[in-house]
Amino acid sequence: MQILIATNRSEDIFARFCEALRQEMENVELLFTNNGTNVLAAVKVMPPGFLILDQGLPEGEPLHLVRKLMSVNAAVNCIVITDLDVDAFHEAGEGLGIFAPLPVEPSFEDGVALARRMKRFMVGVGAVSG
Repeated sequence: MQILIATNRSEDIFARFCEALRQEMENVELLFTNNGTNVLAAVKVMPPGFLILDQGLPEGEPLHLVRKLMSVNAAVNCIVITDLDVDAFHEAGEGLGIFAPLPVEPSFEDGVALARRMKRFMVGVGAVSG
């Protein structure tokens, strides 16, 4: 499964988070891009299993990009990196079908929790066994 991470920050910030994803998930390929234009193009051609959208992308904030993505492919599983608290995030993201929020500096533990949630989801939709 491919996970596309859109961020204009250094990949080093995500090192432990990505390590956890790789450790918890079999056959995961983590790809990075630095802008939403590449995300939109990828979703049109061959959507990844999940998108992780960071704050500070040139095309706008993650929730804005999720809205654009919905018009291209509403079935894309989006994860948003945000500094909003739980209530503010719920209010701002209502109706967008966001899979999960992540903190601004996702940790190893955040990666483990997200990977486990992804695996449960994929089993639920019949995409993986077990």
